[in-house]
Amino acid sequence: MTQRHTTVLRRHFGFAIFLISLIILFAKPIANLINFSLTHDYASYIILVLPVSLVLIYLRQDRIFATAETSPFAGVLLFLFGIIFWWVAERKMPASLRDNELSLVTLAFVIILFAGFMFCYGTRAFSKATFPLLFLLLLVPIPDLVTEKIIFLLQTGSAIVAYGLFRLFSVPVLKQGFILRVPTLDIEVAKQCSGIRSSLALLITVLVLGHFVFRSAWRKALLVTSVVPILILKNGVRIVTVALLSIYVNRRFLHGWLHTSGGIVFYLLGLALLIPIISALRKTESGTRISSKKNAPNATLS
Repeated sequence: MTQRHTTVLRRHFGFAIFLISLIILFAKPIANLINFSLTHDYASYIILVLPVSLVLIYLRQDRIFATAETSPFAGVLLFLFGIIFWWVAERKMPASLRDNELSLVTLAFVIILFAGFMFCYGTRAFSKATFPLLFLLLLVPIPDLVTEKIIFLLQTGSAIVAYGLFRLFSVPVLKQGFILRVPTLDIEVAKQCSGIRSSLALLITVLVLGHFVFRSAWRKALLVTSVVPILILKNGVRIVTVALLSIYVNRRFLHGWLHTSGGIVFYLLGLALLIPIISALRKTESGTRISSKKNAPNATLS
């Protein structure tokens, strides 16, 4: 075993002790976070964030820890900031933000976790592990106000798309806000029908896909941005599918599996719609690489 490998193992041991201590310190908020994830459908992804982040770090461990070093100044500075943020979140937070205490305390936990990583492995290792570490920010529950706005956006877009699809299929339809009136059936695009759970799952999947598939930041950003209209489109398709099956096949579809738990089907539809976008972006990236190689100066021996 080389001295370098021994040093890295010691750093792993030190970080493991730090992480265990941090989990003990934040035991109550972590328990509240797990309970929040299990009791809120749209937050069910939270419980998977840490395992995914660990897997991403494991897959790139040789590259991430190759330049591991101690960065006490940056680590201590970030640690102090996290502790102060935690203290403010629990003790000095304005009453108007009390409903989002779990989000703020979880953010403090993640900041302190960043500090421990930076202290044990250094700033260069942190920069090489930027994506899996920043991925941990998904542990932070989305504030209620933001959640409401996301749901409203999905409701509005889904109602518009569903209305357009009904017209496309020559189904008589009248739209009144979030209510779509079709023959023998009135459909309300309620908050429960916004598809936020499958939408967040698709968004997180795309973040991971973009990390592995693309190198350039703008292509990753474009891929993530393209998810928004796809989220609205697939949810509109879901509403129309359930409605048409209820009208022309069987009313049971209104309360059947496809309506209540069929998000996985339309999640896969969203992924399928992303395939041509990913393919097109890969072609542009491949073309850029080939062009850069052709334009590179040829080395000559003298």
